[in-house]
Amino acid sequence: MNIELERGLTGDDRRACAKALLARYPGLPSDQRDDLLRWFRSEARALDVGSISMDDKLSQQYALLRRNELDRFAMPAIGFVLLFGRRCAP
Repeated sequence: MNIELERGLTGDDRRACAKALLARYPGLPSDQRDDLLRWFRSEARALDVGSISMDDKLSQQYALLRRNELDRFAMPAIGFVLLFGRRCAP
């Protein structure tokens, strides 16, 4: 089954697609993992994340996704912090 977070879907439908992808995490192809991460990072509302994290069927996959992907700093962000911190240091 090929499930993607399609742009034309409503919020509820996109959340349902995200849940279906998350249920298969970490065994997702990279394009579907990227879609899922994009949804969590830029589209998901706090209510969406809360309902997913409290779902007994998805809580383990969500914790794994959060630990492996969402809570990590991206390299550009780390570079920015290092550069900015260096300029502001006394």
